[in-house]
Amino acid sequence: MLLSSDPPHNWGSPWKRFLLTATLLSLWAHPGSARLSIVTVPDRPVEGDNVRLTALNLPAHVHNATWYTGLQARYPDMITHCVSTSQVDPCVQHVGPAHTNREILTSWNTLEIGNIAPSDSGFYSLVLNTDSGLQKASTYVHVQRTHTEFLLKPNISVNMNVALESKDSVVFTCHTVEDSLRVLWYNGGMLLQGGERLELSNNNRTLTIRSVRRYDQGLYFCRVWNESDYKTSDTVVLTVIYGPGAVVTLSYPQSSQGILESDLNYSVVLDCVTSANPEPQFTWSLNGKVCGTGEKHIIRRLTPKDLGNYTCTAQNNVGQLTSPPIQVQLPKTPPEDTEPIEPDPVNSLSGVPAICLTVAGGAGLITFFGCMLYAGINKKALQNGRKSQCGCF
Repeated sequence: MLLSSDPPHNWGSPWKRFLLTATLLSLWAHPGSARLSIVTVPDRPVEGDNVRLTALNLPAHVHNATWYTGLQARYPDMITHCVSTSQVDPCVQHVGPAHTNREILTSWNTLEIGNIAPSDSGFYSLVLNTDSGLQKASTYVHVQRTHTEFLLKPNISVNMNVALESKDSVVFTCHTVEDSLRVLWYNGGMLLQGGERLELSNNNRTLTIRSVRRYDQGLYFCRVWNESDYKTSDTVVLTVIYGPGAVVTLSYPQSSQGILESDLNYSVVLDCVTSANPEPQFTWSLNGKVCGTGEKHIIRRLTPKDLGNYTCTAQNNVGQLTSPPIQVQLPKTPPEDTEPIEPDPVNSLSGVPAICLTVAGGAGLITFFGCMLYAGINKKALQNGRKSQCGCF
């Protein structure tokens, strides 16, 4: 509820103050059934203003009034207490623990805070002791900074942009004009907090990363805050250099327990995988002798001279590491069965039956070939115009 259009730091002309007072008195004189409430003048205070908190819709027969900071009526939060609440008699102020020497009771239902600051932002409450019991009203006051004191963009610096893993420590510093500002640190979009290898100074102005790791690299920036605004610094790139980690060899066909089996004249592909910064150089060896370079080693057609143990060595200016060997060999043949294979049982004949079967078989063969010979002769006779009969069939 805006009761005054006067600019900050100026309560306006006497005529405007008279109108404001008349308006407040008219509201107090006719509370009706409206609830107890508090209005703030000005309703949007700026740092350095004098702010008035005035209670409206007052109940009858008020015995005493107490102002608090916050929403709870607790003694540590008490600003001031007024025992005599007669609207005609002056109110004697008894200050509490939350009084800062800037709060004055201009009347028993009006609290004035002089030279208000952003740190004064928060809830304020008034508790009235009446014949019908306690009544309470609260309001929130948000104090903005003056337009002439906007936050300045902070500057960021670092003792080194390129760090060696596990050896170097990196120190970032956030440079600000005001010492009272809150400072936060980020790596990319992740908020950083102290602990383990990350250390923050008492005022958060410096961030120290001890014994940097490869995952510490990224874009760092700081951000400063106050109650109404924040500003972000430029970003600083941290690069961490490190040697090759675990070197793994992938293969096609797939190896099993370090053994790769392939037939001759087939292709074999070996792929070396590792992580390092800067990027490493790869060297392939066969049985201890260099046989190629690059991440991949491809054998187009496998020959006997390509069989043996292959290793990959990854190396940069920080260090080097060699992979476990992969043995390329021909597929193993199935083992021979040493157990004798017994032949299938065969029925045999002997004695007189065998002799009869042999004679019958021989006679049959003689008859067959005789008929074939006679058929050929008969065919020739027919071609010559002679007819003959055969009694073989």
